[in-house]
Amino acid sequence: MLATASPASGFTRRVREIRLIAQDPVLLIGLLASGAFIFVFIVWPLARVAYQGFYTLEGQFDLTFFQRYFDDKFGPNFRGVFRDTLVMGLLTAIGSTAIGFLLAYTVVRCNIPFKRFTHALILLPTISPPFAIAIATILLFGRNGLVTRKLLDIDFSPYGMHGLVFVQIITFFSVAYLILRALLERIEPSMEEAALSLGASKWHIFRTITLPLLTPGIAASFLLMFVEALADLANPLFIAGNTTVLSAQIWIAVNGEFDQHKGAALSLVLLLPTLTVFLIQHYIVSRRSYISVTGKPTGGSQTTFVKEPLIRAIFILLSALVLLLVLALYLAIFAGSITQVWGIDYTPDLTHYASVFSRGFKAIIDTMFLSAVATPIAGLTGMVIAFLVVRKKFSGKESLDFISTLGGAVPGTILGVGYIIAFIQAPTLVVAIIFGVLAWFLVSAATRVAWQRLAIFLAGTVASLALVWLTWTEEIRKTFPINFGNLPLVEYADWVRALALVLAALAVVSLIVLPQGSRRRSFLILLAMTIYLVLMQIVPEMTQNISVWGRLQGGDFWSRFGASLAQWINLFFQLPLAILGFTYAAIAAGISTRWTARNNLLGALVAFILLAVAGALTLYGKKNIGETLALVGSPYVVLAAYAVRSLPASVRAGIAALQQIDPAIEEASTSLGGDAQYTFRRVTIPLILPAFVAGLIFSFARHMTSLSAIIFLTTAKWPILTALILSEVEQGGLSIAAAYSMVLIVIVLGAIGLVYAWAGRAFKSAGGVESMLGAG
Repeated sequence: MLATASPASGFTRRVREIRLIAQDPVLLIGLLASGAFIFVFIVWPLARVAYQGFYTLEGQFDLTFFQRYFDDKFGPNFRGVFRDTLVMGLLTAIGSTAIGFLLAYTVVRCNIPFKRFTHALILLPTISPPFAIAIATILLFGRNGLVTRKLLDIDFSPYGMHGLVFVQIITFFSVAYLILRALLERIEPSMEEAALSLGASKWHIFRTITLPLLTPGIAASFLLMFVEALADLANPLFIAGNTTVLSAQIWIAVNGEFDQHKGAALSLVLLLPTLTVFLIQHYIVSRRSYISVTGKPTGGSQTTFVKEPLIRAIFILLSALVLLLVLALYLAIFAGSITQVWGIDYTPDLTHYASVFSRGFKAIIDTMFLSAVATPIAGLTGMVIAFLVVRKKFSGKESLDFISTLGGAVPGTILGVGYIIAFIQAPTLVVAIIFGVLAWFLVSAATRVAWQRLAIFLAGTVASLALVWLTWTEEIRKTFPINFGNLPLVEYADWVRALALVLAALAVVSLIVLPQGSRRRSFLILLAMTIYLVLMQIVPEMTQNISVWGRLQGGDFWSRFGASLAQWINLFFQLPLAILGFTYAAIAAGISTRWTARNNLLGALVAFILLAVAGALTLYGKKNIGETLALVGSPYVVLAAYAVRSLPASVRAGIAALQQIDPAIEEASTSLGGDAQYTFRRVTIPLILPAFVAGLIFSFARHMTSLSAIIFLTTAKWPILTALILSEVEQGGLSIAAAYSMVLIVIVLGAIGLVYAWAGRAFKSAGGVESMLGAG
């Protein structure tokens, strides 16, 4: 008779595993940091969307918008939108995968001339705004288009399903090309060569060997293109005409009807096909085998080239026609940006660029700044998650991998709606959960005795609430269940200075009490924590002077630049206190261990003080506990959306790099005396640095061209360039929108060129860097 594991034994194993994780500082800190980020900015917003889809803002259970798919009045319209969404996704997936395969096969197997230039031209849609092709299509084939009106004089409208599918195919085919090209280059040529030597025809080899090997990649590409098409918001808003798809319907519900409940319900409807297809695609990709470099030649054999003149000519001709179309579309964007009135007066005119750099200057530089700040956040988080997934063993790492990818897989409209719902008010539950976990991590570092941990945890939490109580008015205190007596009301500035004074005093004591080995590091860390709190008070006053200086210089340029520069500096020194408190709690855990090593009682006292300070920062709020995490309207919610959308690319790049690095290299470092932190810092990071750079390149490009999630979060104080372009198109300013698009493309190309130039020098000895955007 087989014995079954009892729930108690499973719980015991989980407890034992948690204790083992706690003994590995790299694993523990990595899990805490990445887990907190994923929980706050992926799990919580999606959970809030799911809840809001079934409940009104007043908390009443409501299935109205789901029932409308089945009633007689609204059903035909709602079902028609859902049907059109699926049809658009299927047609886009078929077309983009077919063109991607054509180009990949031509580049890899047909030995085409100008291969590097062809590759770069194919990748152009990946680094341009998602709506650039839509603008170009309107300029060329619209009612006043160059081709339709000027050259052919026909009445043709690109608006509708046909125009939307065309635009999305051109927008997304380059991603399918990258996937299929990578597979074609990795097919072992010996199988095809063996079949050829046995007398098999090229068509037979392609049908029985090459195509079956490519089938998983084709399926993965098809499914990915389907998800991308359904998730896209920009193109449906630009060129769908009377055709409505779900992403646009959600945008209208939230920004036009101001109905969050309807937007959330429709988001769940859109999530159903996209998440289903994403799960299938994720399953297919996870079954692929990762083959490292073995020293044996793979792919690229001359015998696998298509040498038949007619077949080769057909492939090259069809590919050339596609590339000419792409080139014509992008030339149309440039021509539209320097034309006085497109469709009426084609006289060259650069005044549109003057408008762009005057009226849109702030949007340009603010978008560049936020994209640049979000890029290392996404890159570092992705590398940490990749390291945990590949190199560490713990329960739930598959879930960590999957959920980190989910933020980029769900449509951006859903994520944007989720951020509005989740962060329009203080997410008190989220703040409490994360603070609880980090506080327990802090006290666990201070002592191993269970009752002492619990005592420090409770005492530190109560002290935190008491400190927050000092900043509350009498009206707010009456609503709180705990009464701390008649504590005086303290102004925010004085309150922050008092917390800084506590940390400064602790830093001075560390110089006296701690031993020589740990004294300097603890002092510097505590000093840095103190200085940051002081700078939180000083920097805003300094940046006000910068804004005044910009206005005194005269002219719009200096005035806007001074205002933006002040905002940029404040962004780093006005962090939401909840996030600052989380950070201080994690840092405090590393400090308290040094005090505990000196004296157990001293370590417990220091842990209590640091927990009280970190907790006070985390729980601070004038009206609600943790209200500083109400991020809507701030630049931090835009940074989070940027990072989450590009996180999957960084994770995949890191996983691919780590899976090709022999773990024996890291084991050798450990056997020679290097601890986990030293090995990760001095061995692992240098080896995965090329993948990290690749992730940075992709992340920055995606941030600059993102629209679907950001359009819900942008504000007048922090304008985003892609949202500004959409506004120009809605107002009929196609030429100005084209000029903005050209500026955006040039910025992204310049950034990629700079990173490639730096990476080429940094890794010259390693043979260069291959970016996930492709290598020529």
